[in-house]
Amino acid sequence: MSENIDVQTRLKERRPDRPWQLLMIGKGISQITPQDVDALTRIFDLFPHVGGLDVTTSAGPVWVSRDFSSDYTHQVDQLLAEIFQRNSAVTGIAFPAASGQPRHIATPDNPHWLAQGQALEALSKACQRGEITADEMANRVKDLTRQSAHDATHG
Repeated sequence: MSENIDVQTRLKERRPDRPWQLLMIGKGISQITPQDVDALTRIFDLFPHVGGLDVTTSAGPVWVSRDFSSDYTHQVDQLLAEIFQRNSAVTGIAFPAASGQPRHIATPDNPHWLAQGQALEALSKACQRGEITADEMANRVKDLTRQSAHDATHG
């Protein structure tokens, strides 16, 4: 039990030089040790292009990804919106495909760094209003990410 508390503590840690923390969702999370959290975090440091990992445990799967604070991702979206507002000659900013995610072009009508940016913003606001729980939001984000990866590989 105390080891699981250590895992939860490690997951909530965010280094000042890293704008994200590790997000783990799944039935097998109880099998992940603090040392595993450190190793998985280091993998994401070494491979910044990797968007997520599926970890298989004896208790079930665990989906692991980076969790950027909503403030951080909001800042990126805000910067995109400012560029489009300030300079009408800029009509798109492309974010390349990575880790199964399709290439996405932010536009003046959709100034988000992710294709699912508008949906993620709506989920975040629903969670802030108490309409959905944080766990439900995390599961919906996971579904959005997987759907996007599926769409990227299956046209």
